[in-house]
Amino acid sequence: MTENQEILIIGNGSSVLDFNYGEIIDRFQNVARINNYEAESFKENVGQKTDIWFHGANKKVRPRNVVPNKVIVFVPSSVYEKFYDLMEVRIKERQDLDKSQYDLVPLEKIYEYEKLIQSDRVTTGTSSILWALENYKSVVIHGFDFFIDSREHYFDSKFKKWIYNNLYTLGKKHNTQIEMDYIHHQIKIGRIKLLKNHISSQ
Repeated sequence: MTENQEILIIGNGSSVLDFNYGEIIDRFQNVARINNYEAESFKENVGQKTDIWFHGANKKVRPRNVVPNKVIVFVPSSVYEKFYDLMEVRIKERQDLDKSQYDLVPLEKIYEYEKLIQSDRVTTGTSSILWALENYKSVVIHGFDFFIDSREHYFDSKFKKWIYNNLYTLGKKHNTQIEMDYIHHQIKIGRIKLLKNHISSQ
């Protein structure tokens, strides 16, 4: 456990649009976001502060003009093994990130996450929660839909949302049900807090 106290992780599920928590979110000590998050156009819902960027390093993650101060990169073990000696080059080519700009989670730690979840390809969102549990005293989450109740991201266009809900299933490479069950259990035993419950308890 580090000296870090509290982290709020904002997921990309469309459920964030049901809440105007922007100002509350921006008051957190550490605000973390995932992959292709968008803040400016949704600041009333998700705030604007970004201290940590959790990154899946896959081809669908877009490079950013402004890179947050702390970037944590997760790579599935199957990809890690295949490109082990080329990982830095791969990340540079795909996301235009230099090695000095991010921390790559070690392969051994990825193995631990996959064993814990009993899945060989854990989502970036769940990986971020597992990482946070090891590095922060208090972990609060918001907007994690696990592609189950909601298949789209909150920032997707209306066309993309229609595609995802009618023709394509996001998260099909992942066992999102088992991930959701694990995270919900951690919430039940008090290791993780939902933002709406955290707010009501203040």
